[in-house]
Amino acid sequence: MQRLFDCITEYDTITLFRHIGADADALGAQFGLKQWINENYPQKRVYALGASVGSIAVHYPSIDEADDETIQSSLAIILDTANASRIDDTRCLNAAFKIKIDHHIFVDAYADIEYIEDKKGATCEILANMFQQRGETLSKQCAEYLYSGLIADTLQFSINATTPQMLRTAAYLVEQGVDVAKVNEMNFSKSLKEYRYETYIREHVQLFHEHIAFCKITKAEYEQFDLTYNEAKEKTYALSHVNEFHAWILFVESTDSSNEMPLYNASIRSRNVIINDIAMNFNGGGHRYACGAKNLTEAQITELLEQLSQRINNKG
Repeated sequence: MQRLFDCITEYDTITLFRHIGADADALGAQFGLKQWINENYPQKRVYALGASVGSIAVHYPSIDEADDETIQSSLAIILDTANASRIDDTRCLNAAFKIKIDHHIFVDAYADIEYIEDKKGATCEILANMFQQRGETLSKQCAEYLYSGLIADTLQFSINATTPQMLRTAAYLVEQGVDVAKVNEMNFSKSLKEYRYETYIREHVQLFHEHIAFCKITKAEYEQFDLTYNEAKEKTYALSHVNEFHAWILFVESTDSSNEMPLYNASIRSRNVIINDIAMNFNGGGHRYACGAKNLTEAQITELLEQLSQRINNKG
């Protein structure tokens, strides 16, 4: 990872990218790294780029703007994005030099340097661990951005990827001044409309072969709660923490859908069964126990559920 810091030192212009529908890990990594560079290299021009964000974006600074020429001359660092098709603003592929930093399972190579740690719980954990190993003193703001992404992607250190080193890295961030209560509230509190939407999901849950829970939400349904698509698809956790559910899926009508052919994007979760390879069969992918699939027809939804059921039954 020393090469990353050498490149940051070398380039006068640095552009930071992340995936579409940016969540707390993507934004935390993007703005945490931007904060650190700005504080340590105030003479450099640093741009955080990308347009597509989820509801958590209200807690982060506004996205920057940069023209094509600026990006082409820059060091582009692409964060929390396994494959090129998921990058929000693919102009980064034209940058002078590209570095990927990611914690997803490898999908494709698109950068000059690919730094992937797929056993880490969050890209923010990778960055924080790098700073920790270098003995860096971080500002409170930088540490809070990174801590936010870490607790969001690990669901407050409750996932299988949680390790002693992760907790030591979290402690390091807290030592830098993180307001733990504030960051937890930022990530896990909700509006009344979100609360009502989550209740609606639970009320309309269906079971597939006993141990798989799923809910299908149409565009008309999430819009009646005054939610955007990105806000609607984030609520998979409304189906979690039920003893009888070994896997749970939230299907939300895709923005690519049409009246003639409704399509759904899936957010898929599993308690302890590896499922990301199944998601890859349906134009998706992600983590071993948390992944997604895109633009599914009704027939493909049934097939996905069947494959999940077979995997769970075989493990049992």
